[in-house]
Amino acid sequence: MLDLAYISALNILRNARRSVITVLSIAVGYAALCCFGAFINFTFEGLRETTIRTQLGHMQIYAEGFWERHVSEPGEVMIHDVAALEEALEEIEGVSSVTHRLTFSGVGTAGGSSVSMSVIGVDPFRELEFADFEIVVEGRNLLPGDEDKGVVGSELAKGIDAGIGDWVTVLTTSLDGLINAVDFQIVGIVRTGSSEYDSVFVKVPADLARVALDTDAVERVIVLIDDTDRLDEIAPRVHAVLEALPEAYETRDWLELAGFYEAVVNLYTGLFRIFAGIVAVVVMFSVANTMTMAVFERTGESGALRAIGATQGTTMRMFLYEGLLIGVLGGAAGVALSMAISWGVEISGGIEMPPPPSMSQGYQAYFLMTPELLAMGFAISVAAALASSIYPAWAASRVNIVEALQKQ
Repeated sequence: MLDLAYISALNILRNARRSVITVLSIAVGYAALCCFGAFINFTFEGLRETTIRTQLGHMQIYAEGFWERHVSEPGEVMIHDVAALEEALEEIEGVSSVTHRLTFSGVGTAGGSSVSMSVIGVDPFRELEFADFEIVVEGRNLLPGDEDKGVVGSELAKGIDAGIGDWVTVLTTSLDGLINAVDFQIVGIVRTGSSEYDSVFVKVPADLARVALDTDAVERVIVLIDDTDRLDEIAPRVHAVLEALPEAYETRDWLELAGFYEAVVNLYTGLFRIFAGIVAVVVMFSVANTMTMAVFERTGESGALRAIGATQGTTMRMFLYEGLLIGVLGGAAGVALSMAISWGVEISGGIEMPPPPSMSQGYQAYFLMTPELLAMGFAISVAAALASSIYPAWAASRVNIVEALQKQ
């Protein structure tokens, strides 16, 4: 086996120019596949963290029955002992922050303009870590001690023609169905990354939201962990803590709540599979062309090997080893080229991207290379090269010995 592999390596060097071109074609295809995959990885991670840290958190905890009754009986499925729940959750190793939310919708008025608003009541002290991905365009975010202050989305501020220091009145209904209204002063204008969300987004202290809804409870408790990849490890600990508490709760993780994220993942994953198939076909044609030319040029040599006792299997394995070695060399070159491109993009400051659909701002894109992605690209390159060598190798093993020797 080692002798055959050594002979195959020497045969590749016999026509170095053609072999180099084939290896480079595999490397370029590999690099294109991995860079596209790395861009998708970066997109997934950015969208995931933005969704988690501006809207959903890693886990959300509700009173039992919330999803079945929160529309018909919202006042009956609220969390009342929120302080005890938050203290218990904060003791869990891996949980970095816990906060609560109380949301309601209403019609906001400022300067004679009235628009629909989606108001989120938060704990300003506990909310600091959750606001990491909110970009403050003007003013500031909510701070501990704020009572009648609020932060609005940039598109909403334009819609009501309001700025820092202006007062907004929000008309809504309490949990008992009574009409109620609250006032807050704008202290900050922010962008969350989604223009649609920014057009209705309002954040106020939870105490002000409680006044609007006439309740002392909260709608949900949100848990943020130190690493999204550890969610499967930490979720069982959260469930164990909840089961030990006197009240009954139910949970949803961020992926169950992020329908848009799942749709984006499915779309990009489908595109990546199509692109991977195209790269595999290009690699197969490149290697098949090289191996076919090698078989044609060495017909006489194949006949001589058969004449001195080499079996059909031995001849076939020799050519298969050549195809396999070309695939390995192309994959190795592709790894180096992919890492070089990724490094070049990183030191150049990324690729400037326009705002995606429904987003309010562009961003700098990078290539997030992972060992899994590199290994997958390498496997595709080697497998495609080996598969495309099967027919030429089979044809070489089936040559007529007499006719092949006449071509010596």
